[in-house]
Amino acid sequence: MNRIYPMRLRNLLTATLAATLLTSMAACGGSSSGDGSADPSQPLKVMADVIPHAELIREAETLGLLGDVKVDVTEISGDVDVNQLTEAGDMDANFFQHVPYLNDWNANHPGSDLVPVATVHVEPLGLYSKKVTSLTDVPENAVIAIPADATNQARGLFLLEDAGLIKLNVDRNDPNLDYSQITDANVTENPKNISFVKIDRPQLAASLDDPAVTLSIVNGNYALEAGLVPANDALILESAEGNPYANVLVTKETMKDDPRVQKLAEALESPELAKFIVDNYQGSVLPVNG
Repeated sequence: MNRIYPMRLRNLLTATLAATLLTSMAACGGSSSGDGSADPSQPLKVMADVIPHAELIREAETLGLLGDVKVDVTEISGDVDVNQLTEAGDMDANFFQHVPYLNDWNANHPGSDLVPVATVHVEPLGLYSKKVTSLTDVPENAVIAIPADATNQARGLFLLEDAGLIKLNVDRNDPNLDYSQITDANVTENPKNISFVKIDRPQLAASLDDPAVTLSIVNGNYALEAGLVPANDALILESAEGNPYANVLVTKETMKDDPRVQKLAEALESPELAKFIVDNYQGSVLPVNG
């Protein structure tokens, strides 16, 4: 049984903030033009998720890892297409996504040239519930909220397979596997007759309070923002080993050699920042390096 979860209305304040953000960036632009040229004397403009991405950039600055490079961080708010802003040159770089998500975005935007320049951390996807306390308690006909976007939906289904709740007809180790094409139509075994509702990732943590939803799959950053502790609260978490969903710093191909971008990439991949991730997030965010 497949249902599309009705979208919650965005509140007026969030919509207004998003519109203002887009207007101001279109008017002012980033420190690079649309053709990728840049003024190295200007701060690097980076759009990032609040937790942990913006925190990590600010910690890199606090630790002195950026040298003389100044970074202006804009936290993601509302329904903005962060990659489109980066592609257009309104932002110099962004930090919020993993490579399968980026690949899917590039494939759906012919002519785009966004590339990863640093691989930083994994935010383990987790399965959460306020109705059941263990995987063995998942009832018949349970309703599980999964991410609506293609690549994270596949990721969520693989997690449910790891939990022993479903089986899929695809091999996740296939190097040619297109994650964006994996849906609940690939479920071949579903012994508990689980149904799936598809919700935008920022709303998944809130769906835990929905009486119609039994369990929800929540991305690590949104779990942290909602006050969850993935290492303690998730019924099952992704493993970091061999995980293809490491979060990356992204910029345009024409900006990848910009010395400011290179300095930020070096800082985000440094042993010092890896130690901060381990000490500060205690298993809820996992460093790729170190």
